[in-house]
Amino acid sequence: MAMRSILGPMTRTLVALCGVWVLLSCANAHADTGAPDELVRTLAAQMTQAVRTDPDLQNPGSLKISDFVQKNVVPHFDFDRITQIAMGRNWAKASPTEQKQIVLEFGKLLTRTYSNAIASLKDLDVEVKSTRVTTPNSDVVVKTQMIGRPQPVAIDYGLINSPGGWKVYDVTVEGISLVAAYRDEFNGLVSSSGVQGVIDALKKKNGS
Repeated sequence: MAMRSILGPMTRTLVALCGVWVLLSCANAHADTGAPDELVRTLAAQMTQAVRTDPDLQNPGSLKISDFVQKNVVPHFDFDRITQIAMGRNWAKASPTEQKQIVLEFGKLLTRTYSNAIASLKDLDVEVKSTRVTTPNSDVVVKTQMIGRPQPVAIDYGLINSPGGWKVYDVTVEGISLVAAYRDEFNGLVSSSGVQGVIDALKKKNGS
């Protein structure tokens, strides 16, 4: 199964929408200690303002966007957990070296995805609707709504409470899970080309 199917119509929608987490992710030490819904609410307001007032963050070709994402977004994603969930049962089929390669390349792909989305977010706002607790003080889903388009878009964030604070491990847009979408694609790649097929497809997409 070709990697281009991962970036098909459904995933291109995720590219445009999931990047809204960029507006929520620049947590400081004080915010990390708070409830996840308050963290999202506060940082959404702060970072929306930052994007609206910084022309460099509105320019898709700006090098500042990449630096912004690396410094302020990447630390708030649990790429190890994201990759393990996306690989599903196939994670155990990968050697430790292959697992590290997949985490590295998948992290690159997702980071570039969020970087490409940030410039289009200056006219959007985020409303926190509710929080569903999966495991008390450990695993929650923060339900939000992105407004500023003709129709509001429901976006849910799965967060895990780690030693480094709350970290994102999944994003669900209108009921479609980013991790689940990649799991389907990775399953197909492993079936046809083995674990190395996933690594090769990710490297090709990343230009590695």
